[in-house]
Amino acid sequence: MRPRSAAIRALAAALGGVLAGTAIVGLLAVSCGAPAAAQDGPAERATVLAMGPWPLPPLRDPRNPASHDPAGIALGEALFHSARLSPTGVRCASCHEPWRGFVDARVVAQGVARGTRNTPSLLDAARHRHFGWEAARDTLWLQSLQPLVDPREMPATEAQVAALLRGDATLAGRYAAVFGARPGADDAGVTRDAGLALAAYVETLASPRTPFDDWRDRLAATDTEPATNDAFPTAARRGLRLFAGAAGCASCHAGPTFSDDRVHASLAPRGRPALAARGDAPDAYRTPGLRGVAGTAPYLHDGSVARLCDAVRPHAADTPVRPPELSATQRSDLVAFLRTLSPGAPDLPARCDP
Repeated sequence: MRPRSAAIRALAAALGGVLAGTAIVGLLAVSCGAPAAAQDGPAERATVLAMGPWPLPPLRDPRNPASHDPAGIALGEALFHSARLSPTGVRCASCHEPWRGFVDARVVAQGVARGTRNTPSLLDAARHRHFGWEAARDTLWLQSLQPLVDPREMPATEAQVAALLRGDATLAGRYAAVFGARPGADDAGVTRDAGLALAAYVETLASPRTPFDDWRDRLAATDTEPATNDAFPTAARRGLRLFAGAAGCASCHAGPTFSDDRVHASLAPRGRPALAARGDAPDAYRTPGLRGVAGTAPYLHDGSVARLCDAVRPHAADTPVRPPELSATQRSDLVAFLRTLSPGAPDLPARCDP
């Protein structure tokens, strides 16, 4: 395998510096806030209404010339699915499989080597402010290039990426339509533009409406609580009340994407804080969104939880806040609600084990 270019190595070093730097240290101090008491009336209504409406208006990144541009989106989509983007043949879509909701169903990602993080869905990724499990990057185009940098994923050189864009007539034409000229001699600049095009494509990946959205919109349209139905059953309503109130879920899984986009300390599967490589502080990870969650198992940053029934056990370790223990019945109701965030959710157990 050819060595990576100096610019790629510099990009890798910069990304690593962000991971270890003060930006993450500052985020570690963020707390979800104490779980709310059981809510009724105006407080609960406001919390639930803040989970919509959905879908949100289309996005355009003014810093990215490929954003919201049909040629830029087409270029990004072609690169996303191309086995030629990497000298190893690994594609973006190798881990982010569209038919699986842009995940891969593996415990951790598998590129040219086994990774350490569960593959997050790309649906609604553009709605976030921070990217990666550690929230180490704040632009979607830089996050889109990260797999090219990581030696465990698709390790490519800038020269290889630029050669693909120069040598393929269709890709070169789309590139010119977006960036004003065909790919030039600056390998680093062409590679950056590839990241911008990939970001433009990922911006278009949005979750569809769900049974919860229909129920939430009915709530917004009337002063009285709408009736439950087969799509949004009574158990889901009980789960939503827990989610928005006593269980404290909405403290972190907030808003239309069900994520506050912040980083929180995590409990290991057995309830012990996992120590980070950056010293003695516990590991901390960005709150994932929950739309489509019923179809994206396994769960958590390390893929250590196979079922939603177990994923809704307490897993945030922010101090002094401690999440409440939940009974099997409460977890069953929470799972019933989470299923309504996924259109056509797969069959799941009706009851969670104690």
